[in-house]
Amino acid sequence: MFVCICNGVTDSSIRREMEAGATSFADVQNRLGVARQCGSCEHLARAIVNEFSKPDPRYFYNAAPDESMAAVA
Repeated sequence: MFVCICNGVTDSSIRREMEAGATSFADVQNRLGVARQCGSCEHLARAIVNEFSKPDPRYFYNAAPDESMAAVA
């Protein structure tokens, strides 16, 4: 599906760039030119990039910690 008509960018091309090492929307924008013209595609392009976001481990909550996480008495 086309995401950015102005530059002919598809959802597949955005995903391909993320799999090839892009780490942010800015990376994808620089590589593909998405959202550089009218900007109407930016919301969808960012949503696709966010599919590849990894949770920040500092804020990850493990509801069932293993024994190695137990407090030392």
